[in-house]
Amino acid sequence: MTRDVVVIFQVYLISFGLQMIAWPWLFKFGGKLMDHGWASGRTVITLVVALAIWFTGHLKAPVNNDFGVAIALLVIVFLTWKLLGKEIKPALRSVHKIGYLVLAEEILFALGFFGYALVRGYQPDILGLEKFMDFGFIKSYLVSSTLPAADMWWAGGTINYYSFGQFWASVLIRIWGVAPSVGYNLMLAFILASTLSLAFSVIVNLLERDPSTTPAFSEASLGMTKGRLIFSGLVGAALVTLGGNSHTIWYFLTKGTLAGYWYADATRFIQNTIHEFPGYSFVVSDLHGHVLSLPMVLIFILLLITWQKEKRRLIEIGLGILLGVMAMTNTWDSAIYGLLLALLFFLNLMSRQTSIRELTKTLVVVGVSAGITALPWLVGFSSISDGLAAVKERSPLWQLAVLWAVHIGVTVVALGVSVRGKNKNFLVLALGLCAITLILLPEFVYVRDIYPSHPRANTMFKFTYQAFIMMGLVFGWLTGKVLNIRNKVLSAAVTGGLFLLFGSLLIFPYLAFSSYYGGFRSYRGLDGFSFLYLRFPDEVEMIGYLEKKANGKNLIEAVGDSYTETDFISAFSGIPTVVGWRVHEWLWRGGYEMVGKRDEEVRRFYETGSEAEINEIIKKYNLGWVVVSPREKEKYKIDEKKIKSLGEIVFSGKVSYLVRIR
Repeated sequence: MTRDVVVIFQVYLISFGLQMIAWPWLFKFGGKLMDHGWASGRTVITLVVALAIWFTGHLKAPVNNDFGVAIALLVIVFLTWKLLGKEIKPALRSVHKIGYLVLAEEILFALGFFGYALVRGYQPDILGLEKFMDFGFIKSYLVSSTLPAADMWWAGGTINYYSFGQFWASVLIRIWGVAPSVGYNLMLAFILASTLSLAFSVIVNLLERDPSTTPAFSEASLGMTKGRLIFSGLVGAALVTLGGNSHTIWYFLTKGTLAGYWYADATRFIQNTIHEFPGYSFVVSDLHGHVLSLPMVLIFILLLITWQKEKRRLIEIGLGILLGVMAMTNTWDSAIYGLLLALLFFLNLMSRQTSIRELTKTLVVVGVSAGITALPWLVGFSSISDGLAAVKERSPLWQLAVLWAVHIGVTVVALGVSVRGKNKNFLVLALGLCAITLILLPEFVYVRDIYPSHPRANTMFKFTYQAFIMMGLVFGWLTGKVLNIRNKVLSAAVTGGLFLLFGSLLIFPYLAFSSYYGGFRSYRGLDGFSFLYLRFPDEVEMIGYLEKKANGKNLIEAVGDSYTETDFISAFSGIPTVVGWRVHEWLWRGGYEMVGKRDEEVRRFYETGSEAEINEIIKKYNLGWVVVSPREKEKYKIDEKKIKSLGEIVFSGKVSYLVRIR
């Protein structure tokens, strides 16, 4: 563990250095936020680096490597010194003014980063669910000097998925200078830590009153003490990042005990649907788009807070860039936060805070910025959905209540509070209305995909995931308002009720983390490949050999079903195979016909293919390597004499071997 603590500390120091590069920019352009957007610094600066490499790499310049990332960082440092040299000292001196917020956010980030990184050490394996896919994308980006990167499970093709988040992860792994198998777990810790600090930042900035008649950022403009402000931010940040839904409460009330509670039921309670939330994501630790986009959506909301105070074109460009990044990271989020934007614009229009003409200009700026940002990805992306359809079955109302009763109840109260008095908070109103809309939408429409037996699953998953985040933020905001009620008896009573609900929602992470991580009894380290050394020692050596001897040729291995322990040689080495997980490629390629054809070609290669057929397959898919392991032997009746005659056995273990084709 000591060695891992040193690595975690080194990565934290590097990330803090990135934060300090970003701070002069945040100080200059984030002045309308109480904390100047401190919590967003690490994410913003690394997204800028990633976007610079992303655009240049798609022009076929070989910059997607350590050297390219280093140059991008040096350019940013140079521009910071050149353009904002005079702002650096004032930026550093200003920290004392907002020091309590900066300190709170930095402590939250550090605790989240160190704490969750060590938690991952109790179950670090990049194994189960879709971790092979997540890591495979990261590895593909790490070995591709130009973009788009090759699809590790579709030899000759490029990634056809919203995978910018995994690309961003690959950039951070390069900056940190750690092994990818360790970087996977550190990236999860980075996302959790960023989510904690950013959610806190959103809530404290939502709680600030109009400072036009009082000193900005003072207790007069806040209407509350700093202690209450920080407490409210902590409540919301904990709920957004780690909290559960109401399912745990329902289970306890109906069973009278939490013994035997299975945490995954909170995400699969309504038949044939998925209703996850960030706390569950951090338990099972897939590095999926909806997880990678968490800091992005929270920064988007921070920008909306800024836009409400000062409707500047630069802010609108920032909103557009983030929408474009969301489209490439988790495409659903661009639609969801487009809806939030539309609701906020409508409320501003109805309250006459802006005009139709000005809103039209804003929409054009946001739309054009988003389109330009997502253009490199859009050009090569083929849609994997098949439009909208009306639902044929709806969730029973009692089941919706089991999942969302607490969150919706608190949100409805917050909606009423947000429109009272002179200082109406239209962003809180928009967040609450948007969240409730997102919960209701899957009861009427869904986006069609290739899963007919679970038609609403993905739609409900993506919509309610963001609804959960929005309602967690609103919960934190309402906590601040309740703490500030002048009637002490009423304030204590309502605060007690909210705190009881808060505590009940945090039962979920207590049960779930303990279950998934084996009660934290055995620490294993941060290396996500640790399971390979124990279970697949031959494959570990084979992967290492392929990484060292990569020659631009693809490999062939057994075709596996999705979510199984197959096709990890290609995913972990970064060398594409003919076809990997069937159903995933079926989704990404828009149909099963091509997938089925490749599946049959792989079978013939290992089994009955003639010499002419084998040579045709080798040429068609630019094959240079043949994997023979227990998975191939279990899947096919291998003609090993034929396979060995194709070239030289360059690696041979106890149960597996690798042939390099002549």
